[in-house]
Amino acid sequence: MKNRFLYLVGIVVSLIIIATAILSFRVTPSDATSNQYNDLKMFSQVLAIIQSQYVDKVSPSELIVNATKGMVSSLDPHSAFMTPQEYKDLQVSTSGEFGGIGTSITLKDGLITVVTPIEGTPAYKAGIKAGDIILQINNKSTLGMSLDEAVKLLRGKVGSEVRLVVGRKNEKKPLIFNIKREIIHIKSVDYKDLDGIGYIRIIQFQDGTTKAVENALGTLEKKGIKGLVIDLRDNPGGLLTEAIGVSNLFVNKGVIVSIKGRNKSDDQVFYAKDEKVPHMPIAVLINSGTASAAEIVAGCLKDHKTAVIVGTRSFGKGSVQSIIPLEDGYALRLTTAKYYTPDGHSIQAVGIVPNVEVKPAKVEQEDFGYALREENLINHLTSNEIEQSKPQKVIQEPKTTQDFQLLTAINILKAQIAEWPKK
Repeated sequence: MKNRFLYLVGIVVSLIIIATAILSFRVTPSDATSNQYNDLKMFSQVLAIIQSQYVDKVSPSELIVNATKGMVSSLDPHSAFMTPQEYKDLQVSTSGEFGGIGTSITLKDGLITVVTPIEGTPAYKAGIKAGDIILQINNKSTLGMSLDEAVKLLRGKVGSEVRLVVGRKNEKKPLIFNIKREIIHIKSVDYKDLDGIGYIRIIQFQDGTTKAVENALGTLEKKGIKGLVIDLRDNPGGLLTEAIGVSNLFVNKGVIVSIKGRNKSDDQVFYAKDEKVPHMPIAVLINSGTASAAEIVAGCLKDHKTAVIVGTRSFGKGSVQSIIPLEDGYALRLTTAKYYTPDGHSIQAVGIVPNVEVKPAKVEQEDFGYALREENLINHLTSNEIEQSKPQKVIQEPKTTQDFQLLTAINILKAQIAEWPKK
């Protein structure tokens, strides 16, 4: 603990000493540098006043950690300074198995908001919906709570209950959910044969997703399918490597995705490898819950004209976060680049626009006044796209309980199958 304190204080104190030394020697820096020194001096003054005059005694280490957290979180919704425990929690969450209730959440307007409940998890079964605002977790208000802290509270001992107070549009009173935590085994891929049309649902991109999709495709092809639907709706994303791998199952030449950062040396372009790809019409389903790695796949298949994209505009999470380990177990999750589709279009705050837009008849995530897309998040990074593309066709879903987006995709595929060229 003492080493951690010295490490954190050392960073701030060193900067203050350097600034004070330079100013004391009457060196004339640039206006920008001078302002930086003044800001550091102000920080040290505020820190000293809090330590000497605040009503309760506060740990200097805690003050510096919280100040650092505030600095990083002000950059964009996805950057964060992590304590050793938070860093460990992050590593657990990317392993594909952990204890919790199974929700993908984000911070919108200072409120913990559900992006999507993961299919088959306790949250999904309890009735948690995309767009729900989590007001309380175990009687603790989430107002002003960080995303990492909310995630930590949602997790706990397997079999224990977590009490959620949830705000939902069109509900006059908050909803209360008592959800029992489970070990979350996230099933990455599901598939079935829909009378000659293959259907593969990718729930999220984790270790083994590419292999699971490849196996599903092989099984469906043996059944003689003539077309394929890839369902990426409410897929929160995941591993970039798996998104590239899945894209390569359907695109065997050209660019899959490119990454551009602040420095050209950080730019990367990922190309498809020459592999066997299915010879059949393909449709990809997306909605506003389709994010990150899922958007990379949809954007790749759209730009290569390998598939027709059906549904509603995706989330628009097109930024890359690098995990930078620091001393004493701390870590920095920092946005360092943006994703671009093969044709050079930015995904960030724009998303993937479907070829065929199917407007939902019933209230869904897209119809909330606080629509859950990247563009609605505080401090979101902007895109360099001058003009957003428009769908080639717009269809209004009738008032029905049927999955009209899937039905539309199947009908499009049947029409393409009738005219599909033979090998």
